[in-house]
Amino acid sequence: MDKSIGIAEYRSIAIGIGAVDMIVKAADVRLVDAKSICPGKYYIIFTGSVDAVKNSMARAISETGDFLVDNAVIPNIYPEIFAAINQTSQIGQLKAIGVVETLTSPSIMVAADAAIKATAVELVEIRIARALGGKNTYIINGDVSSVKESVLSSIEYPERMGFLVDYQIIPSPHKDFYRAIL
Repeated sequence: MDKSIGIAEYRSIAIGIGAVDMIVKAADVRLVDAKSICPGKYYIIFTGSVDAVKNSMARAISETGDFLVDNAVIPNIYPEIFAAINQTSQIGQLKAIGVVETLTSPSIMVAADAAIKATAVELVEIRIARALGGKNTYIINGDVSSVKESVLSSIEYPERMGFLVDYQIIPSPHKDFYRAIL
């Protein structure tokens, strides 16, 4: 079972494509997604054991460091992350909503991971910079206090790195609101 996820974002599509090859050859990892994103960047998501993901990321950083915008290795990944990336999350009762927006794909993944590990919230989706002008978002659902605590816990990394755009906590969304986000 995959226990860790790696995310790398490059400011060059060509370098990003080359990094995919390096990453999958460096260790026993599985490619989850790799695409060009707005504005002219490239991201890679891969998974495997913690050591394998760390080894692949280290290789990619050493070979392409000047073009690297951001990267992260997240150990002990929750399976909900994969459903949220693929926008196939199953949401129970609709409650309060939290939204975080960042400038890099690794920073949104770190934020989403921190959010679902902080409290009992549901991860609705993670959107990575496609048709978003290079920005990234995650949406969570839960009771108001849990959503607030999760959002505030999750923004630490993107804020420290200068990648946080903004966040919103919507405590009591109108029933029609959910059609806009689901």
